[in-house]
Amino acid sequence: MDFYQVQNKYRQKQVKSLLSFCLKFLLFFAAFICGWWFGNSDKVVLIAENEKIITEHYNKEIALERKLADAKLKLKEVNLLLSTQNIKDKNSNLGKESKNLLAYSLAKGVSEEEIINSLKLLSSKKKCNNLKLNELAVSTQSFTPPENVLSLFSGGLKLKVDGNINNTSKTPYFNPDKPIRAIFMYLGYSEIIEGELPIIKNIRANKFIVKVKLSRSKIRGAVMVSFQSCKI
Repeated sequence: MDFYQVQNKYRQKQVKSLLSFCLKFLLFFAAFICGWWFGNSDKVVLIAENEKIITEHYNKEIALERKLADAKLKLKEVNLLLSTQNIKDKNSNLGKESKNLLAYSLAKGVSEEEIINSLKLLSSKKKCNNLKLNELAVSTQSFTPPENVLSLFSGGLKLKVDGNINNTSKTPYFNPDKPIRAIFMYLGYSEIIEGELPIIKNIRANKFIVKVKLSRSKIRGAVMVSFQSCKI
């Protein structure tokens, strides 16, 4: 092998080394670009999700502010209604009762129409039947009494109450200190109210309002149901 052959072989080896280095560099650069692209896309997705969450919270905040403004407006309207003759009576305590009813109704999210009907029920111009009382047995998770549905007004209104028992109690009777679940069935549908005793429900039917109150009873395992109908 002469000098020129050795030199040619050495140059070929150098070219192969340079090509190998360039190929490795290109592969490394491509891997870097792919990693950067995938990482950046994940970052963009996270930013978009965070912006979506922030927008949802902002919209909820605006909705709550609107509800608060509506509640304040209704409060002003009903306060104006309190000063009119249909619920104002200097010889009674209707103003205080009306404000208490208004505060309770707003806290429970009662509709404006039902609030006005309830205020009218306090009016001295109403014509109400005598208050009637009935005992109603309360159902629990472990006990269902035989007569657990109270039928009023010839079946036009039915009432059922579910209660909770004490965890340590050995009796099946409900605990009147715990929240109950009252089911009012009338006009072809059911309405459920949950809460602690006493529970007051006013039902509007044409020109009549039925006022129902659930309270504690002296009979164990039952609630006292007082009700009356009034013409408005």
